[in-house]
Amino acid sequence: MKANIRDFQVVERADLEIEGITLVAGRNSQGKSSIAKGLAAALTGTVQLGGLLKKDGGKLVRAGCSTAYAVVQSESGKATASWPKCEFITDGTPPAINAHAAGLEHLVDMKPQDRATFLARALHTAPDKDDLLQAFTDAGIPAPVVEKVWADIEAIGWDGKAADVKDKGARFKGRWEGVTGEKYGSEKAKGWLPKDWTADLTEAELDDLSSVVGENQLDLEKAIAGAAVDQSEIDRLTAASADVESLHKASMDAEVVASQAEVAYKSAKRELDDLPPAQQPDALACPCCKAALQVNGHGPTMELVQAATLSDVELKKRQTAINIAAGNASHAKNRLDAANQTAADAQRAHQAAHDAAQQLAALKAKGGTGSASDVQAARDRLALAQRRHSALKAKLEADELSKQLAVNALVQTLLSPEGLRKAKLLKVLDTFNGGPLAELCAAAGWQPVRIEPDLSVTYGGRAYPLLSGLGPQLSSDQFRVRAVLQVALAKVEGHGLVIIDAADVLDHLGRGGLIQMLRAADVAAVVCMTFGKPDLVPDLQAAGMGMSYWIDGGIARPLAEVKAAKQEAA
Repeated sequence: MKANIRDFQVVERADLEIEGITLVAGRNSQGKSSIAKGLAAALTGTVQLGGLLKKDGGKLVRAGCSTAYAVVQSESGKATASWPKCEFITDGTPPAINAHAAGLEHLVDMKPQDRATFLARALHTAPDKDDLLQAFTDAGIPAPVVEKVWADIEAIGWDGKAADVKDKGARFKGRWEGVTGEKYGSEKAKGWLPKDWTADLTEAELDDLSSVVGENQLDLEKAIAGAAVDQSEIDRLTAASADVESLHKASMDAEVVASQAEVAYKSAKRELDDLPPAQQPDALACPCCKAALQVNGHGPTMELVQAATLSDVELKKRQTAINIAAGNASHAKNRLDAANQTAADAQRAHQAAHDAAQQLAALKAKGGTGSASDVQAARDRLALAQRRHSALKAKLEADELSKQLAVNALVQTLLSPEGLRKAKLLKVLDTFNGGPLAELCAAAGWQPVRIEPDLSVTYGGRAYPLLSGLGPQLSSDQFRVRAVLQVALAKVEGHGLVIIDAADVLDHLGRGGLIQMLRAADVAAVVCMTFGKPDLVPDLQAAGMGMSYWIDGGIARPLAEVKAAKQEAA
């Protein structure tokens, strides 16, 4: 792969052959990091580096220049990042890596949730259908549920289905609380009993209790039919029928008002219909002389007259008349609707009073043969039967909802980010820690780098944040952690190149370990490192390991060329 960078930040010119390990060396502030960022932009398509706004793209152009670009190309294609317009153009299938391999982001800098998402994607830890089936089976959830859940996961994703299940659980809780009249609690739901519950209801059947309610309803009706008319019933019917005459008069008056409103509406509608249209009339040809004619008037008054063109004033006048008439008709219709509603309400009130009067007359004429106490006893038996039926019905519904809530809670746990996905991730992490990470650390001669179960990162058992020094810069141990993770994750994701900047934080032994790790990983790498002078830079080309470059004043040249020029000058 070849890379060409021009006038990007500190870099004036850099033409690199990238194969194996490419070492970019130089003193401070000569352009090493600018090369790293330019390559990262061209390899990832991230041209607004560091969150820079597009309008500020000129800040990435070298002072005194108008444009800058970074190009990477191979036999399969080419990618170009350019500034100040912050454009990214590809041709064919150019070399490409993700932001993590390019050093633009890093696992240790991510929030816990983002870290989990990144690792799930990078390590392919998303559970499959078999994982889901096994987890559901272990939790005692029926297999048919798996089919539905998996279909939804494929359609809306794990997070989408987890949110759906959580929402369904909230609805189940609402229904349980509606049935019981109490606030839901998982422990409370296990032993909840209705207020009217009795021990014998445990063995009862709802259909049997429904039959008992029906039988007691019939008994009550018979008791009422055979009982003497209770004075309270007479009082009730007397009160209900007391205003029958006044209600009848009110009903008749309402009918009259409704009839008048109907007449008014029909009159307003006719006035609207009789108005001439507010548009030019269609012309007709006289069958005899072919003269232009038009229809004048409406209904019985229609006649053919000589066609005439209406003036704008006349058309406006007609439209105004139509608008007024339409408004009048609308108001009349509203009054008619209100009058009809009032008449209907009055009719219902009169009919209810009339029915009460007839019932009162019938009861007084019939007299009674039974006892009021018989009626009350029948009412009490019916009320008891209804309470028992309601209690069992509520218990059965609450128990069913409780079962659904229990299953829902299990499914919520399994589908949550901390559930099956986390379990699968941790299982894969064991392999990742003991495989790629351990192998790279061993190759470098460094302490073990591990991703712990809580997704924190450790180096030699020490938490990553505790590896820092007093200043804002990375410590050597923090750099080791970042380099190992960057290379390991790039390798498992299939990226054949990493960009590692500021490797000069390592001492001589640590730098050698970095090179050994990169060789063991068998991935290409661009490594930027500070050296005081070219003579101290290892010649990777001579060692058959790649290529070394020396950058000075923003211009990068092959190390061999720099050393040769120095010898000639001497």
